[in-house]
Amino acid sequence: MAQGSNKSSPFRDAFAALWHEPALLVAELTWRWCFGLSAWILGIISIRLFLDSLIVSPLDQVLLRTTQPILLVEALRHIFRGSLSRFVLEQTVLLLGLLLLWSLAASVGRAATLRRLVAMFKVEPDEDSELMQWNLGPIFVLQLLRAIWSLTAFGTAIALWLYGVAMASSSNAVRAALAMSFGVYGAFLMGVMLNWYLGLAPLFCVRNGVSAKEAVNEAIDFSQDRAGRLSLLGFAFLLLRMVWAGMMWLAFLSPLAWSARIGRPWTALLMGLIAAVYFAGADLLYLARLAAYVALAEERSDISLLKPAAPQPNPTSFSWPVGEAPLPSQ
Repeated sequence: MAQGSNKSSPFRDAFAALWHEPALLVAELTWRWCFGLSAWILGIISIRLFLDSLIVSPLDQVLLRTTQPILLVEALRHIFRGSLSRFVLEQTVLLLGLLLLWSLAASVGRAATLRRLVAMFKVEPDEDSELMQWNLGPIFVLQLLRAIWSLTAFGTAIALWLYGVAMASSSNAVRAALAMSFGVYGAFLMGVMLNWYLGLAPLFCVRNGVSAKEAVNEAIDFSQDRAGRLSLLGFAFLLLRMVWAGMMWLAFLSPLAWSARIGRPWTALLMGLIAAVYFAGADLLYLARLAAYVALAEERSDISLLKPAAPQPNPTSFSWPVGEAPLPSQ
C-alpha cells in the first residue's frame, strides 16, 4: 500500500490502511486492554490486602453499626490510625510496577504496529521491509519517559491547583490566580508538548533504526517541517474524538431510562458494554492518527527522494554570459 503520490491524503490513507489490515486494531486492543485489565486486578488486590491488614476492634464495630456521622468518623479514624504510611508505600510500589509494565507492553505493541504500518506505506517496498528492526530498547526508554513525564506534569498541575486553593483561603488573591491559571496551564502545556514528541518518536525508532535521543530529534524536525498538515490532522482527529465521545455519552446514559423495566443489573451491564464500545472506538481513532503520521512521514520521504538534485558546476568548463564575448587576443 505504498503512497507515492504527492496529492495523497494521510487522513484518508490512514483509515484505508486500517480497513485493509483489520488485524492492526485487534492487536492494539489486545495489548491495551490486557494491560488495563492487569492494572485493575493488581489495584483491587492491593486494596484488598490493605483492608485485610486493618484491625477492627469490637468497639469500632459498635460505632460503625450506629450509622451516626460523628461516631462513624471516629471509628474510621481509629481503624486507619498509623496505616497511612503503609498504604502510601504499597501504592507507590504498585505505581512503579505499573509504569514498568506499561512501558514494556507499549514497547512491544507499538513496535509491532509501527513495523506493519511503515511496511504498508513504504514508498518502495523491498526485502528490507521484512527485516526491519524492532528497536525495543529505545522504544522502551521513550515509553517509560513518556509515562513518567505525564505523571509528573499531572502531579505538578494538581499541586499547583491545591496551592492556589490554599492561597485563596488565606486571602492571597495574586498567588492564587497565578498558581491556578498560569501555573496549571503551563504544567499542562509542557506535559502535552513533550508527551507529543515522545509519542511520535517511536515511529522513527522503527522506521530509521535510530536511538531514543535521535528519534526525538527527528520527531522535532518532522513536526517543524510538517507543522501545518500535522495541525490539520490533529484538529480533524480531535473533532472526530469529540463527536464520538458525545454520541457515546448519550448512548451511555440511555439505559438509565430503562432501569425501571430491565432492572439495575441489566442496566449496569448495558452501560458497561457501551463504555467498552467507546474505548474501542477511541483506540481506533488513536491508531488511525498514528497511521496518518506514518503516511505523512513516508510522503515526506517520497518528496525528498523525488526532488531533483541541483546541477553542480563543472570547474573545468566555463561559459560566457549571454551578450558578452571574450576579448580578442592581442
